[in-house]
Amino acid sequence: MKPSGRLLGSVALVAMAIGCNADQPSGLDGSRRSVMFDALAASEAPLVEHIVAPQATDPAIDRFLDNHYVWLDTSARSNHELLVFMPGTGQVPAMFQLVQQEAARLGYHVIGLSYLNSGGFAKVCPIAPDPASCYEGSRLEVIDGIDRSPFVNVNPANSIDNRLTKLLEFLGAQYPDEGWTQFLAAGEPNWRLIAVSGLSQGGGEAVMIGRIRLVARVVMFSSLTDSLLGGGSVPWVGARHVTPVNRYWGLAHDRDAFFPAILAAWDSIGLAAFGPAAIVESGDPPYGWTHMLVTDLTPHGGLVGLNAHVSPATDAFTPLAPDGTPLLRDAWDYLLTGLPRRPGRGEQVAETKEDP
Repeated sequence: MKPSGRLLGSVALVAMAIGCNADQPSGLDGSRRSVMFDALAASEAPLVEHIVAPQATDPAIDRFLDNHYVWLDTSARSNHELLVFMPGTGQVPAMFQLVQQEAARLGYHVIGLSYLNSGGFAKVCPIAPDPASCYEGSRLEVIDGIDRSPFVNVNPANSIDNRLTKLLEFLGAQYPDEGWTQFLAAGEPNWRLIAVSGLSQGGGEAVMIGRIRLVARVVMFSSLTDSLLGGGSVPWVGARHVTPVNRYWGLAHDRDAFFPAILAAWDSIGLAAFGPAAIVESGDPPYGWTHMLVTDLTPHGGLVGLNAHVSPATDAFTPLAPDGTPLLRDAWDYLLTGLPRRPGRGEQVAETKEDP
């Protein structure tokens, strides 16, 4: 899978909008690819791509108007699930085309969702009078637009809930043969068929959605970063989640400044029940069936600034093989499927281990 021309244009945008709130973070040689995937080349069939302005789906959406990115691989074996990917603070869906495309090739309907992501909770909330309430209230307000926090200003029209609902309605009307309306129920997202994912702030919103709703899967990239000044995770992360813990998966870089906070959050969620974190470069899928993956691959551009934090999924910084294949592709596939090899394409799908 090689970057498109549009992808190359997003590199310049990253430099202006990369604010994911990491401060500062010998990568290993990433040229080796998993043997399990060598026999399963990516489909060369072109993906269906729709780029949709949020305001085109609902004129009441009047802030954060960067385009939604929508993907579908009509040649892949559908898993009848929707993946909603949410960017980190200050980022936009156009910066994550590689991981979105990969999810489509795995059989997902895919939406890179534009939403209000200027929060910067990792900087604001630790010094707030009530840090725990700051994180929880702010994240919930971004999701549903109900006023809970002085640190964000999101109304219902601009919420994640409304943006996703109106986009699915739009896609269903414009492209009735593509199957988008299956992800709506009674005028709302049909969450049980939706996997939620994102990087940094976007991953935090995915976790919060999993806490309050039953979703198909939660995939965290460089997330969850919500933490107190002492380094511990915040109470909402360890509270009861509606989505079972065996549906949560994470990937982070070990030189990310937020790495300790991310590990604390994974521990609070309960991911240690599935085994210790595995180093992606030291093994192959299924990585001992763990739900926690860690990389030390050198980001594109080197280990400077925010690069380690954003490299697990951001196009301009995730490390690539000479042919343009993301070196973390095997890890992405495992997180998105729970399988040790890419499903479909007429190949025998390896049996997956039952989660405890």
